[in-house]
Amino acid sequence: MDEKSLQLLRVMREQLGETTGRAVDAGAAAKSLGMYPETLDRSLLYLVRAGYIEESADPSLTTQGRYLITSEGIAAADNP
Repeated sequence: MDEKSLQLLRVMREQLGETTGRAVDAGAAAKSLGMYPETLDRSLLYLVRAGYIEESADPSLTTQGRYLITSEGIAAADNP
């Protein structure tokens, strides 16, 4: 995984804290990293294809940058 995608995944993981929820805000995570839209798009595509995040069942939420982090995504973000 490239470094930017890993950073993005880790920031999204941090959004969860210790909760059991899975909803994350990719836009807010990207903003905190200073990512450009093109870099964000590539990272999100990679993370979805790798199974680390999923698109929301509601397409309007995905359009707003809301995704669901998977257990695989949490494990990848938690492992250094």
